[in-house]
Amino acid sequence: MIGWAAAASLVANANANSTPIPVTVTDVTDWGTTPMEIVTADLPYLGYDGGVYAGINTLSVTQNGTSATFNGFCIDPFHWSLGGAQSGYDEVSLANAPKSPATLNAATATDIGKLWAEYYSPTMSSASAAGLQIAIWELVSANAVANDGLSPGYAFSLPSGQYDYGASQDIASLATYNGPSANLIGLTGPGQDYVIDPPGTSVPDGGGTFLMLALTLGALVLVRPAILNSMDQQRKAQAIPVK
Repeated sequence: MIGWAAAASLVANANANSTPIPVTVTDVTDWGTTPMEIVTADLPYLGYDGGVYAGINTLSVTQNGTSATFNGFCIDPFHWSLGGAQSGYDEVSLANAPKSPATLNAATATDIGKLWAEYYSPTMSSASAAGLQIAIWELVSANAVANDGLSPGYAFSLPSGQYDYGASQDIASLATYNGPSANLIGLTGPGQDYVIDPPGTSVPDGGGTFLMLALTLGALVLVRPAILNSMDQQRKAQAIPVK
């Protein structure tokens, strides 16, 4: 509960304040276990054409000495990730990330939030995670070409024959999806930029998540003696198994 409260506090601060919040970000993803697929991508902006990981990232975010771990996805097919703890990141609203050459706008950020609400799960399959990641890259790249002046020749793309793991269907579903858009947070800094999974904030809550977690923690402290007493009584009432 304490860890969840710390994570929710970090997110609530970003939701309640449009001013960037300085944080340190460490990519702690275990690519051997996280849901992901290796896909071949054309990344002309980086001068690279080859295999990349497409799936859930695990990110440790530290603010003022308090750390929390989040699931997330890359929203930046134009910069490489950096190893180790990276200071110089800011926690911002998703519409204010990522950095040039692919800054977002409210519409694209909302689309990413809708895809997240539709398809994201911490236990999603590797194929589904890869499809969501590719869909996010395609939305970010298309917005960069349409609104940020990125040359189409530098856009993210998959080469002919590379399966997109359902990314095109994910994006097509936006035309008929009528549910909420997930309340996501952007991490923008010196390396790759990310969108993270704020626990318990699939719809905007203005920081209410942190309050509810704090109240829950307080309630557990208050009722702990009664819970322990009840458990003790149950142990006394258990039947003795016949051996």
